[in-house]
Amino acid sequence: MSEPAGRGTVLALHHPPISLALSATQPHFGLRDPEELAAAIRGSDVRAVLSGHYHLQLFGLLESVPVWVTPGVVNRIDLTAAPGTERVVRGASASLVELGGAAGPMFHTLHARDPRAHETVYELDEERVRSFVRREG
Repeated sequence: MSEPAGRGTVLALHHPPISLALSATQPHFGLRDPEELAAAIRGSDVRAVLSGHYHLQLFGLLESVPVWVTPGVVNRIDLTAAPGTERVVRGASASLVELGGAAGPMFHTLHARDPRAHETVYELDEERVRSFVRREG
């Protein structure tokens, strides 16, 4: 039997256990069985789940545990692209997570100063997105 950590546990993983339907690709590249993780953390001392992979900031809950997806460190998904397509733009960001204090955890996004921010890195039309998801998803 495991012992709870004195100040709680933070899980860090690459593939997020939550997804955003606004993206044509993200729902295919998240954690494969998030319900298994939900069952594992149910009633545990887990205070936050931290992840990346989607290249945009995202917040949600898994079994009432905050889930934070940190934005991309070099580029990010542009959610204003037409439905079914994907556009990626320059924009370096990072996250600061404060676990202590009465309001913790708190999640902050820090954006790098980049004069080329928002420039298109690549853009995929609907057919290329479908092909990419079939091949990689």
